[in-house]
Amino acid sequence: MKKILPLIIIGILILSGFGAVALTEIETVENELIEKTDFYSLSHPILCEYGQYVSVELEDATSFEMVPGEPVLPRITKVYVLPFASVIRDVTVKSSEVKKQILSNEIRPAPEPVIDGKNAIKTEVKSEEVYSSSELYPNFTYSYRTNAGLDGDKNVVFLTVQCYPVRYSPAENMLYYSDNIEINVIYEEPSDPITFPDEYDLLVIAPSEFEQALQPLINHKNDHNLNTTLITLEEIYADHTDGRDDQENIKLYIKDAKENWGVTYVLLVGGMVGQKDEWYLPVRYASSPSEDAYISDLYYSDIYKIVDNETVFDDWDSNGNGIFAEYSMFIKDEIDGNPDVHIGRLACRDIGQVKTMANKIINYEKNPADDSWFKHMLLIGGDTYPASGDTDAYEAELDTNVSASYMDGFEFERLWASLGTLTGQKDVEQAINSGAGFIHMAGHANPSILVTHPPNNKSAKIKILHMYNLPFINALGMIVKKKGFSKFLEKLTEPRMPTLTNGDKLPVVLVGGCHNSQFNTSLLNILNDGFSHAYGWGEFVPKCWSWWLTSKEDGGAIATIGNTGLGMGLDGFDYPNGLDGWLYPRFFYNYGQLGKEHVGELHSAAISDYVNEFNINKDGEDRQMVQQWVLLGDPSLMVGGYS
Repeated sequence: MKKILPLIIIGILILSGFGAVALTEIETVENELIEKTDFYSLSHPILCEYGQYVSVELEDATSFEMVPGEPVLPRITKVYVLPFASVIRDVTVKSSEVKKQILSNEIRPAPEPVIDGKNAIKTEVKSEEVYSSSELYPNFTYSYRTNAGLDGDKNVVFLTVQCYPVRYSPAENMLYYSDNIEINVIYEEPSDPITFPDEYDLLVIAPSEFEQALQPLINHKNDHNLNTTLITLEEIYADHTDGRDDQENIKLYIKDAKENWGVTYVLLVGGMVGQKDEWYLPVRYASSPSEDAYISDLYYSDIYKIVDNETVFDDWDSNGNGIFAEYSMFIKDEIDGNPDVHIGRLACRDIGQVKTMANKIINYEKNPADDSWFKHMLLIGGDTYPASGDTDAYEAELDTNVSASYMDGFEFERLWASLGTLTGQKDVEQAINSGAGFIHMAGHANPSILVTHPPNNKSAKIKILHMYNLPFINALGMIVKKKGFSKFLEKLTEPRMPTLTNGDKLPVVLVGGCHNSQFNTSLLNILNDGFSHAYGWGEFVPKCWSWWLTSKEDGGAIATIGNTGLGMGLDGFDYPNGLDGWLYPRFFYNYGQLGKEHVGELHSAAISDYVNEFNINKDGEDRQMVQQWVLLGDPSLMVGGYS
């Protein structure tokens, strides 16, 4: 079977926009309406064998239309960045004369995404309804949508136009395509342009008991020309009572801070209260068809949405039934999804953790990183879905390599299962202790562990990092799993805590996998949720994997980005075309290619890229992907420190 999507093609596909092929751009202004016209010349579709099917590729494509069971076809996305509160009057896309080509085999159907490793065998079940039809697929040549969001530090309107220059008649087995397209956009800028003040850059929100411990950090930020203020939750709750719960009152305050002060960054400080089932700073839970409840701090940063050309507050309850962030087979809330402020959280459970994080951030920014270690990037992973039909496609290795392709000027250490450089946790510990500016690692996870597989070996596991050695609980878990007395003894004595001694050589870490950033774990979950559930899902640990790494004294990470819910991806060579595999490299694209410097801006930009490329109100997995992608760290952090 001929493999599609070699790395060179992957690199092309995940670039946003397709301005490189634009022939002409015309802009005219008449009666306060602005008209933009773009002409694009397109390459010829490329046909590749794909088992019993045909795969269609297009050099100009930015992604694929991949509805499970339906034909995989390339699409082109053009994103227009317009002034905040602009009104779209008309969007049209015209194509040149349509050409036809008879295919030797049917176009391949899209596989189901792999969620929590459940569907580890590639499934390409065709939709008989679609494949028996002579109607062209998709049944439209273009679509568009608008979102409110951030472009750097400016609030804007994103107009996303998606074009489908290649279409397919399954019953005829005929491909229809065009050589060029013309996009015409007519919009109106606000007659009274909306501008935000420039009083504060960073808003810190924390309970009053953390205020004193945070003051050195506030002073440090102000000393580096980042105007910063701290507001306590008690003040917010006293001033804002119109919200339906504490979370909505906090979000309304952030909206006011945006509009009255011009805040760009928001740092939330506070996680659970010790091991109690209480919160210093509450979270909003979202849902998807794949998972009933997962933490989403995107709720606090997604302030605006556009409804009928009007920019309004996005309360994440569009159907007004009082259930926030709802998404099921039968009912869902339409959300915008683009961040309107850059947000991050320090999930501190006590004052000691607050002091630790304040000191780490201050020291990191005050002492610029030396290139001898900072310009070093770790790529860690293996064969995430070894049951894939693509036997030489190791998903984490493919994806971390895409991230590396954007990081000009860096050197890379590839701890990959296929190279034999990743054999266990010691390899990872040694690499981290030597120093790295960035780490991209991926595999299978729960809140306490990250593992991967050797090539094409589903039964074997390689431990990447296991954060906790709780021998009695681990041994007791073997009894629950009925693994026998020898396994009980093994778990009772097995060392697991990573020995990280990297000191001030602190990386920014991106980690793919399930629940590694689920920061609501607690020892009490053994009592609240039952031992079997808490142990089996790793929810019994005192701190989740990502927060353990970030809040560690004398080492660990300076910030960690990962999933609060289920990791999900496309298996085999499709991996970089969606979900985890598409989102994570965008962080590195925005740093290495676009030069963004603050970790929160990089995090937000990657989310915006994803929301602009994939319709998160059409697909539950796409929506969960951005909702659950949390930044545990300071969003205003200057990557590499201030020079």
